[in-house]
Amino acid sequence: MFINCEKCDTKYKVDEDVFKKPSLTVKCSRCKHVFIAYKTPPQDVDPYVLDNNDSITNKNIVHECKVICVCNQKGGVAKTSTCLNLASSLSVHKKRVLLIDFDVQANLSLLLGCKNEKSFFEAMDADGGDLTKAIIRTRHDLWLLPSNSRMALASKKYLNKQNFEYLLRDKLKRIKKVFDYILIDTPPSGDFYTLNALLASDLAVIPTQCDYLSMNGVSHIVNMISVICNKTNHKLDYRGLATLYDPNNTVEKVVYDKLKAQLNGKMFNTVINRDSSLQESHIARMPVISYDKNSTAGQQYQDLTTELLRI
Repeated sequence: MFINCEKCDTKYKVDEDVFKKPSLTVKCSRCKHVFIAYKTPPQDVDPYVLDNNDSITNKNIVHECKVICVCNQKGGVAKTSTCLNLASSLSVHKKRVLLIDFDVQANLSLLLGCKNEKSFFEAMDADGGDLTKAIIRTRHDLWLLPSNSRMALASKKYLNKQNFEYLLRDKLKRIKKVFDYILIDTPPSGDFYTLNALLASDLAVIPTQCDYLSMNGVSHIVNMISVICNKTNHKLDYRGLATLYDPNNTVEKVVYDKLKAQLNGKMFNTVINRDSSLQESHIARMPVISYDKNSTAGQQYQDLTTELLRI
C-alpha cells in the first residue's frame, strides 16, 4: 500500500504488516513532518486525518458510505446515547465513522469533549460550505462535526432559500468518500435539521421508550419519512429501536408489542434495556462499550451493531 506525506506529498510504499493497528504515527524522511497514516483497503480512498489542520481532496473514487439518521420528535429517548454507542461499536468493527451533531443542545459534542467547537453553521457561513474545516478527530477513534448554540442561526438563514432541505446531502458528497458510516444525531423536532438529516440518509434509526408519548413521536417521524419518499426520489428505509426498556414492566411489554405492530415489523430485534451503566458512561464522557462493554447496555449496543451490519 502507499501513504503520502500530507505536507510535501512524498509518496511511500509501505508493507501492510507494519500496521498493527488501523492507524500509525509516521515521520516523513524528506521534510520531517510527523503525521498519522491509516491502513486503508484498496477500494477505499487515500487515508486522511480530518482535524483542524487537515482536509480531504476531490478524488474521483467510488466509495460506499452508509448515512444513518438517529431521530425521534420526542426527547429523552436515548438518541444521543444510541448515536454515540453505535458509532463506537462500528469503529470496533474497523469501520471509519463520522458523527454529525445536528442538535443545538450539542449533547453529543459535550460527551466527546468538543464543547464550543466550530459547527456546521460556521462551516457553511465562514468556510464556504467546506465541512472538513469543522470536522475534528475525537477520542475512541471517531470523527465529529460538532454542534454549538450558534446552530440555531442556520435555520433562520437558510430556511427560506431554495432547496434548503438538501444542504447537508450536497455537502456530504465529498466527505462520503472518506468514511464507511456517517451517523447524524438530530434534535427532538421535525425542523430544518431533522429534514436535512433525513434527506441525506439511507436509513433512519428511531429510538423510542415504550410509552404512549414516545409512540406518538415515532408516528410523526414515520409520517415524515413517508412524505419524503412520496414527494421525492429519495429512498429512505427506517427501523424502530426500543430503548430504556424495563423487561419487568408489564405496561412496557404491551407498548412494545404495539410498537412492533405499528411499524409492521420494522424494528430491530435488539432492545436496549434501562441500565445505570449508560448514565455512568455519560459522566465519564465515554461510550458505554468503552466504559463497560460487559454491561447489559454495552452488550446490547454491540448486538445492535451486528444487526445493523446485516441490513
